[in-house]
Amino acid sequence: MVQDPLRSLADALASAPVGGDATRAVLLRAARHGDYLPAISWSLAQGYWGLATILIRANPKPTPAWVRLSLALQRHDAAAMGKLLRYPERLPVRDRMQAQMDLGRYHQARRDALRGLQTNPFDRQLRQQYLQAVRDSASYLDLAGSWQSFNGLSVAGPQLRGRISLSDRWSLVFAGDTLAQSAAASSQLLQTPAWSSHSLLGLRWQDPRWQAQALLGSYLGQRDVVSAQVALHWQATDSGELSANFDYHARSLQSPALAVAGMVNRVDLQWAQRAGEWLGNVGLGWRQYEGQDGLALGSDRYGEASLLWSHPLGPWELQAGPFVDYHHLSRVGTLQGVLAEALQPDARNVDLVLPGSYADAGLRLQWGARDPALASAWSPYLALSVYENTRFGPQYRLDAGLSTAVLGPDRLRIGFAQGQGGNGLALNQRLVQIGYRFYF
Repeated sequence: MVQDPLRSLADALASAPVGGDATRAVLLRAARHGDYLPAISWSLAQGYWGLATILIRANPKPTPAWVRLSLALQRHDAAAMGKLLRYPERLPVRDRMQAQMDLGRYHQARRDALRGLQTNPFDRQLRQQYLQAVRDSASYLDLAGSWQSFNGLSVAGPQLRGRISLSDRWSLVFAGDTLAQSAAASSQLLQTPAWSSHSLLGLRWQDPRWQAQALLGSYLGQRDVVSAQVALHWQATDSGELSANFDYHARSLQSPALAVAGMVNRVDLQWAQRAGEWLGNVGLGWRQYEGQDGLALGSDRYGEASLLWSHPLGPWELQAGPFVDYHHLSRVGTLQGVLAEALQPDARNVDLVLPGSYADAGLRLQWGARDPALASAWSPYLALSVYENTRFGPQYRLDAGLSTAVLGPDRLRIGFAQGQGGNGLALNQRLVQIGYRFYF
């Protein structure tokens, strides 16, 4: 059945929350005289995509390129966007830039935005789009320093990460740290190397819906071992995404002994789904713990789920909701190799290195963003988790931080964390970190 465009327009105007009688009269008068463009423009601005499509089909005049681009963006129609971008001068700069981003043409998107900002330097929305493009695709260097303490062990030192853009799709990525280690008597450690370091180098590939990176390097502590990391991300829909992370011979902070003489192999899978004000997350994973000499310690198979309700609180978003997780651990009966040698003779008990199976259930409250958009002048971050652990009873984890731009496309951040999160031994951890990232 062919829908009457004037009737559809009248129904939409009658139900619109804003506009008033004057808008209704102007749009209907123009449409009755065969000029559907004002009504099409109003429909696109209101997000009435079905109505806009009906009006375009009934419009006796040619449809402007900017209208067709708006619909192509909404439908994720890559072929239509590519065709329209052959004549970019006909298109508004914001939509043109977004189309370039959706097609994976990140360098061209940034150039279009800069030209637009030269014409109108006060276009706040275009500036935000430009900074988002910089964050997603430009080169950066990130230098940070951290200090972490738990159960008598302290580790502190510099960390360097970066991304060097080679093309729209490919980047060179690297990450490394060198941490000084010191242990008090309460750590029950017998041998503590003064330093440990982790260095990785690899490649990153991306398109508008997929990102993948693989890095290879070394982890130097009690032994010098090969280390690797693979990360995948898939934006399956506008509201759902899948992440997968794989680590080989990575640093573990489950306990002081694992931190100085152990390592972990890790597989983590996460699905995040947003529906209106709600964000759900489901995760599965497997971890294998071993000494740096390769002797097995145990493994952990886990599952987790959370549901967060989101609501604006000031300029930032407040999230709150429940979470649960379960960790099924298997362990060797007796410590051997470098893990045993790292501990005092009367402390060579596997229970002090890796916990048994446990579950957590609790509530999480978050305000602000840990990794905010570059457009934010400054942004706080606060997260508090309170939960019941089946082995140790009530537990908590507090994270707080602040980040701000300094020179332009950059972020300075300061953070603090304290609590029992991150290990199953109820070890109270403290972390202080300061970092600076510059995009170029």
